[in-house]
Amino acid sequence: MKGPLIRPWAPGDEKSILDGWNRIFPAQDGLVLRDLDWWNWQFRDNPLNRTEVVVAEQEGQVVGQYACLPFAALSEGEPMTIGCIVDAFVLPEFRRAGERPGLIIHLARRLQELYCGPNAAQGHAGHALLYGYPVPIWRIAQRYLGSEMVRDMDLLFRELTGGFVPNPLPAGTVEELTDEAEIRSVADALWARIAPDMRFGLVRDGAWMCWRYARHPGYHYRFLLVRDQGTRAPLGLAVYRRGSYAVPDAGILCEFLCPSDEDDTITALLHGLELFGLEEGVPVLVSVLPQNHPFFLAFQRKGFLVGPPSHFLVMNSSGPHVRWLRDRWFFTLGDSDLV
Repeated sequence: MKGPLIRPWAPGDEKSILDGWNRIFPAQDGLVLRDLDWWNWQFRDNPLNRTEVVVAEQEGQVVGQYACLPFAALSEGEPMTIGCIVDAFVLPEFRRAGERPGLIIHLARRLQELYCGPNAAQGHAGHALLYGYPVPIWRIAQRYLGSEMVRDMDLLFRELTGGFVPNPLPAGTVEELTDEAEIRSVADALWARIAPDMRFGLVRDGAWMCWRYARHPGYHYRFLLVRDQGTRAPLGLAVYRRGSYAVPDAGILCEFLCPSDEDDTITALLHGLELFGLEEGVPVLVSVLPQNHPFFLAFQRKGFLVGPPSHFLVMNSSGPHVRWLRDRWFFTLGDSDLV
């Protein structure tokens, strides 16, 4: 039998991709089944409106996929795009189909050719880098793709049991946002303040926040806002959901958007997030932030402990060096598809 055909995604592949995904991930990782609404949200309606998917086809069936989500990013004030690797799979009976070193590597190499670097084949500027969290295939990604580890994603956690007392609420007001137009406006205002200090990371403006969280077809996220008590100006925004990350049941701090030197805002956001956790009855809050960012120490000063990582951040770069990125990359759990 001739090996599978490796090619870019084409309209009409969605059902076969979903069939393959639903065969692999719910049984392997305990994830919920996905449908066409989820696929459209992720690959058609992302903020850059670009579908960047490579498939392996055998007799009209998609038997493997390697995909990335294209995101706008800033590097020392310069705009670029980067790609987040998601949903890579090959059906078990096809994993050794074709030439060595295996079908998943051939899919990955084709995606890099199409969408990455200055010689990208898709008619637009290629991504400066691809990143992901390839725990199951890390060794083959390192060996055959030249993937490099940026850093471990140490866990920040705070237990909400045993006489837990929330952080105090400093001057200001804390409220939950539910209106998408208001979420977009608030995120745009905060991003305008924060972007000049972003050394490297995703653009976290209103369009991205609404797509990533408010319109997610599978999970419900809660938005927490801190305002100035007098002017009502937004000071900080956090995103929370109940789910599984590192522990089976947790309150997950997916996003934390505020200036890193505004201690009262940080305290107020954590106060509100702790109340979310107590309200929902979760035993612990968890988050991931870069170890060299001021937030990482600030969280510890406010009662969070540091635990071992569940994942590590990996990248393939056609531009920035891994050591340069290690010192500058700001990331949250919301940059991933893990939460």
